[in-house]
Amino acid sequence: MNGSDHRRWDRRDTRISKKQKLILNAEEQLESKLGFDLFTEGDKRLGWLLTFSSSSWEDQETHRVYSCVDLYFVSQDGSMFKAKYKYRPYFYAATKEKMEMDVEAYLRRRYEGQIADIEIVQKEDLDLKNHLSGLRKSYLKISFDTVQQLMTIKNDLMHVVERTQSRLDATEAYEFILTGRSKQRPQDFIECITDLREYDVPYHVRFAIDNDIRSGQWYDVNVSSAEVKLERRMDLLQRAEVHVCAFDIETTKLPLKFPDAEYDSIMMISYMVDGQGYLIINREVLTAA
Repeated sequence: MNGSDHRRWDRRDTRISKKQKLILNAEEQLESKLGFDLFTEGDKRLGWLLTFSSSSWEDQETHRVYSCVDLYFVSQDGSMFKAKYKYRPYFYAATKEKMEMDVEAYLRRRYEGQIADIEIVQKEDLDLKNHLSGLRKSYLKISFDTVQQLMTIKNDLMHVVERTQSRLDATEAYEFILTGRSKQRPQDFIECITDLREYDVPYHVRFAIDNDIRSGQWYDVNVSSAEVKLERRMDLLQRAEVHVCAFDIETTKLPLKFPDAEYDSIMMISYMVDGQGYLIINREVLTAA
């Protein structure tokens, strides 16, 4: 890769736009009306984790946006609340042997303001023929402030990896073994990335796996300096008293076709709330019995 292919990354890319701010505020107001007020300070709360989803939050001082996971809890008295768990998304990058530190330094310069952190970690490589022997390989764990940054840089690096793998024939590999790092040019360090791993793990799933968080469990929830800490309560087994709503919609459709909103009509909607069932019928489609 030559110097002309170097990209400039604007630090302001992570600042939240007015449109994003309006959307976030509207979501917060809607969820507050539904009973999920944001827990930002106060004494520890006990909550049954109802569900969680990917979201974002804004730093009020810098106005930068970060990815987080919204956690929705139900208390023992039936009240509800929400907490925002800040967690950095990441993926792993494999490099040519003994090139981890050089590639790390290059990536920090190339994507300054976009990469939050890079660590060199040891992971098992299941592609190795002798991986059952416990042999571990060094990877770069590349972390980001937002999922959008992760996807942008992953797409950029993926093109490099594909080109590198297509050109990595026996001659090039032999030449690299002989020359080592002495003939490496700074603009070539990015081409030492040989593979990307775990970039396709959904953000909220990554959060749950890494932190051993599961829905349907009781947690003590602490908020300190805007950081959420969860401690699972193993002594509480009975689930919370939650409200359940289930519904089914029946529509018209052409034979052997799926319904189309352009011309098909709703015939009826059946729904059940906390065990009580209801039925709504469209009399324009179904005549009275």
